[in-house]
Amino acid sequence: MRRKLVKVVKSPKPSTEANHVLWIPMGLAVSVVWTAVGCAIALIQGDSARAFLREWTNYQGPFLLALGTWMLLIIRSQTFEARVKALTDEEVTIGALGKRPLKIAIVALVTVLGSATVSRMGFNGHGAVLLFMWFTNLCIDFASGIVTLHALTIVWVVHNLQYHKIKVSRYAPARTHELRNIVKYFSTFTLLMTVGYAFALAGTLKGNWTGSKDYVESIQWFWPIIYVPVCCAVLIYPHLAIHKLIQRQKEDTLRSCQEDIDKLLEKYGKLKDEEIGRTNELAQLFDRITATPNYVVDFGIAVRTLLPLAFNLLTLFLKVSVAPR
Repeated sequence: MRRKLVKVVKSPKPSTEANHVLWIPMGLAVSVVWTAVGCAIALIQGDSARAFLREWTNYQGPFLLALGTWMLLIIRSQTFEARVKALTDEEVTIGALGKRPLKIAIVALVTVLGSATVSRMGFNGHGAVLLFMWFTNLCIDFASGIVTLHALTIVWVVHNLQYHKIKVSRYAPARTHELRNIVKYFSTFTLLMTVGYAFALAGTLKGNWTGSKDYVESIQWFWPIIYVPVCCAVLIYPHLAIHKLIQRQKEDTLRSCQEDIDKLLEKYGKLKDEEIGRTNELAQLFDRITATPNYVVDFGIAVRTLLPLAFNLLTLFLKVSVAPR
């Protein structure tokens, strides 16, 4: 009796240096195919494909699909988890947020709330086209739920890093490559969240909604009021947590350096030449460590941080300025 040899193919380990830009074409392909299906449904139903495409674009459907697919691929790559693991060998717990029931509840809440509120605004379509728009809206809101869950996970994990032993440069924590990678990740992800919100907001403003005008205006207010504070918290808090982490690492190193200097100075009058040299080296090292940056900053991180914050604040300002009197 012959035994069949089964080759087990292991899935590649998540990479800390994954190039997320390479997934943009896949997001665009999904958007194009999805839109083409909508046009085909409109033609089969006897409607104008051009009219459908105009409405579809006003609802920002193609852009939300492309961006949503891209962000889901980023989450699926587990790049964030790989970068956290590269920073600490310990498992970073996230408490209740790591439990499946709560994860399902968060995704379900965002999905149901989003699809219910937007669908009630009234898509300009009928028959199969209307069903297509409803289904697309449900899929986009489901993706929004997964993105929201991932954003909350990022905040929780970064917060809990302060309770774990991390592998950072002892003499310049802010210049640690692994720490910089984590800051780049959450600042980029928050920027993409803001871009997605920009498209969603544009859809509510430009879409030809058939529902009650008062209801449409209330939803246009509802989501900015909910989203902007949440997004600002997701954007700002991880930066504060990383800053606190860097400060703690610097203070621990400076304290150790100061203790060594104090021990040498206790026998100041009896110091040998090599001990005097050692004291001077420690003093210079103390000054250099003190002068190192207190945060991970480069031009890219600064732009990815300031743009979402500026857009979120501008959104509320514009809503107030154009509010009906």
